[in-house]
Amino acid sequence: MEYLPVLLISGISLTAFFYQLLCGLFNKNKYISRLDAYTNQSETVKDEKVKKQQENYRQGLGIIARSIEKSGFFTKYKNKIRRKLLNANIMMKPEEFLSICLILFVVSGLMGALFFKNFPVIMAMAVSGWFVPLLILKRNISKRLRTINNQLGDTLTVLSNSLKAGHSFFQAVDSVSRELTGPMADEFAKLQKEISLGVNIETALDNMVKRVGSDDLELMVTAVLIQRQIGGNLAEILDNISETIRQRIRAKGEIKTLTAQGRISGWIIALLPFFLVAAISMISPEHTKTLVTNPTGIIMIIIALVMEFLGILFVRKIINIEV
Repeated sequence: MEYLPVLLISGISLTAFFYQLLCGLFNKNKYISRLDAYTNQSETVKDEKVKKQQENYRQGLGIIARSIEKSGFFTKYKNKIRRKLLNANIMMKPEEFLSICLILFVVSGLMGALFFKNFPVIMAMAVSGWFVPLLILKRNISKRLRTINNQLGDTLTVLSNSLKAGHSFFQAVDSVSRELTGPMADEFAKLQKEISLGVNIETALDNMVKRVGSDDLELMVTAVLIQRQIGGNLAEILDNISETIRQRIRAKGEIKTLTAQGRISGWIIALLPFFLVAAISMISPEHTKTLVTNPTGIIMIIIALVMEFLGILFVRKIINIEV
């Protein structure tokens, strides 16, 4: 009976979510199709199906996202999520992302209530469900940032060569967007579009730095802004920065190689307790059942998780060397 409120709230939340999802799937108002009748754009059947699926998915999150927006909660947190989504180049509103976190929070808590029927375990699983999208978002940001930093040397080379050929800075930006591929080309295409729409170059470059969040790119933009204020040979400045960034990337690769053993050891030590628990659960389920049913066992689990988290932080601090 003590878990009845948790199960009731979880059931109501899941019912509301699936109701909105089904409404999106079976909605008869095809707004996109109606608008396409007044345009000349032709799309394949496959593209129309993908767009329809994406539209329905967003409609499924609509009621929760609108509730979060109208409630006024998570205001500062939404701004932080908006910046992270911008860094990851994910075209999603922060309210929609928080809706996904909230749904996973409720679903994880419901699964904990059904399988374990223990309040600390329920809360631990619910909190884990909330943080799963955040971890995926952080991973996407790191992956994109690493790709951009690796492309920055080639970007500076293209800019420098274009300036040496007598092109203006705007034309050099256009050369980068046309000759390169990947996220760097996309960012310079956005930069070119902002300048074309009337945004001054300083503001457009600052917006690009905020979107990417790269220290190396910020170094390049700072050099460009200083050169525009005091003058000088921008091509030569970009060549010097390019050499500096290439040396930093080379040093980071060497440090990553030297600290590989420490990182692997940290992962093995961090994952070893979980593998042991899984093995003992298959060999002797009675022992692990005592841990989640006895109050002393629950306290031991919480202390072990806290120590595990602190150990991971210490290992990351040791092997994280700034260049």
